[in-house]
Amino acid sequence: MTVEDWDNINQFSEKVGWKLIFGLNVLLRNHDNRWDYTNAMELIEYTIKRGYHVDWELGNEPNSFRKTTGRELDASILAEDFKTLRGILQSRVELKNCLLAGPDITSSGLDKYYGFGIHPDKYLDAFLRAAPDVTNATTWHQYYIDGKTAVLENFTDPNILDMLIREIEKVKNIVNRYKPGSSIWLGETGSAYGGGAPNLSDAYVAGFMWLDKLGVAAANGLDIVIRQQFYNGHYALLDKHLNPNPDYWLSVIYKRLVGSKVLSAKVTNFDLYSNEVTDNNGCVRVYAHCTAGTDYPLGSVTMYALSLCKESTTKIVLSDDLSKLAVDEYLLTPHGDEALTTKRVDLNGKILKMPSDSTLPDFIPRHLQPGDDILIPPLTFGFFVLVDAGVKIC
Repeated sequence: MTVEDWDNINQFSEKVGWKLIFGLNVLLRNHDNRWDYTNAMELIEYTIKRGYHVDWELGNEPNSFRKTTGRELDASILAEDFKTLRGILQSRVELKNCLLAGPDITSSGLDKYYGFGIHPDKYLDAFLRAAPDVTNATTWHQYYIDGKTAVLENFTDPNILDMLIREIEKVKNIVNRYKPGSSIWLGETGSAYGGGAPNLSDAYVAGFMWLDKLGVAAANGLDIVIRQQFYNGHYALLDKHLNPNPDYWLSVIYKRLVGSKVLSAKVTNFDLYSNEVTDNNGCVRVYAHCTAGTDYPLGSVTMYALSLCKESTTKIVLSDDLSKLAVDEYLLTPHGDEALTTKRVDLNGKILKMPSDSTLPDFIPRHLQPGDDILIPPLTFGFFVLVDAGVKIC
């Protein structure tokens, strides 16, 4: 990386309103196997000189170094390296507010893929045992499937989506053993590892994994989810020509409508004909947050839902006083005959596209009056703003 590269990264991040977190190279080692931070200090000093605000990581997926680099770095040694970096940050007044996150272990659900490394759970446990207070956030990576072998049906399989719940539970149990209640981030995540699945991770169908992941992560108390990735690879938000892939539109609408305060959404499944309670086997998933931004009154609630049902349309019936509210619907459906593998998305029946290279379209909701049916077609997802819900914490 050149000085010009570093300037461009920081200036781009500032212009688009991103917070930059940068991973330093932990494989630069001294003769005694300690981290050689000479190069890192050059970068940090230049960063201070230019007035850039950067948060930091150290290394990437260290438990898999044996597989990816032919080297191995014990978790207790990495912990000492993190203490060294923390000491550097604390030694300069300009850096004291910088976050340090790590250790960025691999997904605990992919034991077979990382069979030539150290099991991520064991590595995380050993790292936190040696350095429980050195990081501001514990980071780990998660993917559902292998991009080389993925098939269409994987992306809407409830059992595969539920893997994330079990992985979060594992990570939280380890973290709470050493630093209870501390911040946990998904430091890198997407649908399929290895660059994503061609014509799947960049298609409409990938939205089921992405939207469910955002909902599950929030409901389970994860503070940050970092998407892999913005550009390059089959799982990118932008294609190689800088055109938005379907997950880009999903992400933009999520950021505009979904606030950081998470609410409890309880779903009871009824058969429309018998009115009896039934088990939907994870077919319909619903999450709720306070509504973000200023476009809606305080107290409004954003509900987002996805239907993994292959044939039947889902009718959402709001309970109690919520049924008396007007609802703004943002239903995202595949555009054209390619169905789930399309790269184009409709919002309430109208295709989403950039009016120009620098302008986003208007995201116009469909206004539902109190009592109107909220319907989700098979294998689709959307957002529903309960206007004037009057939820006090919102």
